Amino acid sequence: MNVPVSDGPGLASVDDLRALGYEGFLTVSQLRDEGAESVPSEPGAWVVLREGSSAVPRFLPRSTAAPWRGQDPSQTADALGARWVAHAYILYVGVAPGSGVRHLLQQRIKRFLRFGSGRNVAHWGGRFVWQLAGTASLRIAWRVTAAEGARQAADETLRAFADRHRMQPFANDTEEDEA
Repeated sequence: MNVPVSDGPGLASVDDLRALGYEGFLTVSQLRDEGAESVPSEPGAWVVLREGSSAVPRFLPRSTAAPWRGQDPSQTADALGARWVAHAYILYVGVAPGSGVRHLLQQRIKRFLRFGSGRNVAHWGGRFVWQLAGTASLRIAWRVTAAEGARQAADETLRAFADRHRMQPFANDTEEDEA
């Protein structure tokens, strides 16, 4: 398992995310129940958070997410454990660049939630989240930006995370291209 440096500057708390302009902080359960209607239909960046425990979570044997483009999102517990970032509350940073309705915050988050519910939708980013036990209590927050600032906002969040932990969040995969 990765043991990152956790004493650097960067995102040490939810208050740090709020200071960067993130809002919402609704649970996956709340967002599913309301159909993500409280998420703005604007470009921006978004994060998935796990609060309350720094312990390594229980990994499910199979992902709840649907296969996409013929690929099974499930990983072994060892592979997931190797990705785990100790003492980090941010699990994933996503971007909604705003080049059409499918790429606005509300639609990106809706697709992420549907993907995690086993529905076949065009989403692959953050797939490792859906192999954690207890995803209903995870929180999602977003930061509205202009279209040209969405990737910059996500990159700023990823840099601040890496400044603190010396690695990327658990469910961010630098080799993937978010659909």
